[in-house]
Amino acid sequence: MHSRVNDDGSRIGRHHYAGMGIISMATLLLELSLTRVLSVANWYHFGFLVISTALLGFGTAGVVLSLWTGLRERVPKDKALAGLSLAFGLVTIASFWVMQRIPFDPFDLLQDRKQVVYTLLYYAVLAAPFFCSGLAIALLLTRGSLEVNRLYAADLIGAGLGCAAIAFVMPALGGPGSVVFSATLGLLAAAVFGMSRARGLAILSAVIGVATLVFASMAERALPITVTPSKLHPLQPPGRSPIYTAWNALSRVDLYETPAMPDQGRPDPGFAIIVDAGASGTAVADLSIGVRNYLAHAPEYRPSGLAYLGKEHPSVLIIGSGAGREVLEGLYFGASSITAVEINPIINDIVTKRMRRAWGGLFEQPEVHLVTEDGRSFVRRSKDKYDAIISIQTMSTAALASGALSLSETYVLTRDAFEDYIDHLTPDGVLLVTRPQHQIPKLFATVREVFERRGLGSPAGHLLAFRGPLLPFGHRQFLTGLIFKKSPLTPADIEMASERLGVGRPYVGSESGPPEIFYSPTSSPENPFETQLARLANALDLREIYASSSQLLTPATDNRPFFNQNVRWTSLRPYQFRAVLTGGTKGDLELRPVAEITLLMLLVQAAGVAAVLILLPLASFDRKRLRVPRRWTFLVYFAALGLGFILIEIVLLQRFTLFLGQPIYTYAVVLGSLLLFTGGGSYAANRFRATPRRVLPWVLMALLAAIGMVLLLMPPILSLTLGLALGWRVAVAVALVAPLGFLLGIPFPTGLRIVVNEATPLVPWAWAVNGFFTVIGSVAAMILGMALGFAAVLLIAGGCYAAALVAIAGSGRAAGVTATPG
Repeated sequence: MHSRVNDDGSRIGRHHYAGMGIISMATLLLELSLTRVLSVANWYHFGFLVISTALLGFGTAGVVLSLWTGLRERVPKDKALAGLSLAFGLVTIASFWVMQRIPFDPFDLLQDRKQVVYTLLYYAVLAAPFFCSGLAIALLLTRGSLEVNRLYAADLIGAGLGCAAIAFVMPALGGPGSVVFSATLGLLAAAVFGMSRARGLAILSAVIGVATLVFASMAERALPITVTPSKLHPLQPPGRSPIYTAWNALSRVDLYETPAMPDQGRPDPGFAIIVDAGASGTAVADLSIGVRNYLAHAPEYRPSGLAYLGKEHPSVLIIGSGAGREVLEGLYFGASSITAVEINPIINDIVTKRMRRAWGGLFEQPEVHLVTEDGRSFVRRSKDKYDAIISIQTMSTAALASGALSLSETYVLTRDAFEDYIDHLTPDGVLLVTRPQHQIPKLFATVREVFERRGLGSPAGHLLAFRGPLLPFGHRQFLTGLIFKKSPLTPADIEMASERLGVGRPYVGSESGPPEIFYSPTSSPENPFETQLARLANALDLREIYASSSQLLTPATDNRPFFNQNVRWTSLRPYQFRAVLTGGTKGDLELRPVAEITLLMLLVQAAGVAAVLILLPLASFDRKRLRVPRRWTFLVYFAALGLGFILIEIVLLQRFTLFLGQPIYTYAVVLGSLLLFTGGGSYAANRFRATPRRVLPWVLMALLAAIGMVLLLMPPILSLTLGLALGWRVAVAVALVAPLGFLLGIPFPTGLRIVVNEATPLVPWAWAVNGFFTVIGSVAAMILGMALGFAAVLLIAGGCYAAALVAIAGSGRAAGVTATPG
């Protein structure tokens, strides 16, 4: 077997490169799997808890290795690597089992003192498997320091494969099964590491690995996810089990049979599709008698048809068609063509194949065309014009009360999106969007800014805001929304809208109040909310309204796609933290800055642990009088690399989400290719092993130039090529990511080689510091993206690499490590 001999006599063989790739693949697959699982068990923004905790586990492993001299220098390498990989596999399954049994609710932290213990325990259990794999990777990089470029390349390539694998493993095995499969890969790594010099551990790992591989197929039942009680969706029938469940890299989807509940707006039995155990839901009637038969013989089915005011045989675009409520409504009103766009392939599989008979051929009608894609991406590429474009929200009351969606980025409701919608409307076309009432002002502001940017004057005569019974089989009886008509609304349009909503007629059972028109071109405001809408439509200075409002009314943009963010970062106050951490007993539930406070809590937690686990051990170094020349410049260098890399990664993921149209493609193509090309850069950097100090400044300057090029050229390139077929868009994405990824792969291993040559004891510290600042960056990127936009985040990433350039240039040539007696 080909191998290389290091200066300490250890050998790096092919099985080490293979083992490194497999354990990295297992770690990334586990990270993405747990991100999905926590999105089901809790809420979307808890995915960031997984990322930060995983990286904390990695960073802690580097610190432990730096202090554990025996493991770092004396324990047989293959035995240690096999043992740590075996531990990763076993701890992964054990920690997942324990996680489901911890009553973790961080938003009750100040109200229930036990939550302090539960939170610390949850973090420790979640970090445990990442600590094991991080220790294995850090040990191999330390003991194989002369081959750091190739080892780091294997690490990154394995991570890239792990990102791509989620697209195949999650649909096949589900969330718990994907976690167990990650453990199986860890056991495979243990067998590979131990095959030469630790055969007993290798055989044991292989035997357990076969058992866990079999167990992965039944893990969904054996290791069920515990879902927080607040996620019960209004459409989910209590006490019933789903008749079908499926996973993909985007979501978990559960299908339920639902009884008729006329008092809640569901006149007939039907089916409910619940996403991520309650984050959102969509429902429709049981159409098994045939959709045309149902429409002819269902007297209780009476949709309002607000999007079809004065229209006969309209062409319709539905963004987020879900179970098909809006499609059924379009057929009811005689639409000539209905384009239904739904991003989730599981939902589309249910309504067209798996439950085709129950849906009565709804999506097989000659007028209906179903597209599996992101709605905004489809609109941007479409060359058609529509008489009606419809986007009906699917937020649940529970999701709103949790604040879970304020962190969710959505390109469907940005100012750029509204420009696309207006461009795709016929001259008398109508755009119908429903959102919670507190978000209607932001919709008004968005339309107003579109008109201003295009020099169209005031949109006051084109807008109507309402509350009423919009569609049967919704999650609420009444919804609030906005109607925008490309031509001015006529008195006949407004009168018809009032009639269809039932304004003035008594309604029983609505929790939000009677049907009402909040704003129309002919109405006079009667309360502060209506006055605010009128001001947004007619006022001369929008900026003055923005500044005077306690809400964040500024429209979302493609650069800052956080439409659901309601609070400015600068307006956060201590009472809001108290309200969130005591279960939200104060303030409007729908306006709580839960996600913002979650991110700040994660940032403080990461920074605090970093200080304890990095600064205190460094102070211990001083007490022991162990002097490492210019250690701070080295640590600043690796901190800047960790922060800069994760900022770039998150910006790329955000930018390409709209371009590729499916989150699964974004992870598989963008993140996977970024890591693969970064690995290629690391491998190529081995050519510079003799002159790392001479080459590294030039590489960093080239990287800064590449970041500048991406900042300037990526937006217009993506805009120009968005109309291409998916295969070509994938090729464009890879072509844009490849050069930047290749350059990103060089600074870390090259800098690590300098540390090996000049300050060897800092090698595990470099790993630890890089990991910790990657943690901070993963949270800071979202905070900065929400506050400043992702273009600014990319600029800050460039600043990080500029700081790395200054640090490495200022470090000079260290003379090694000298120890003096204490």
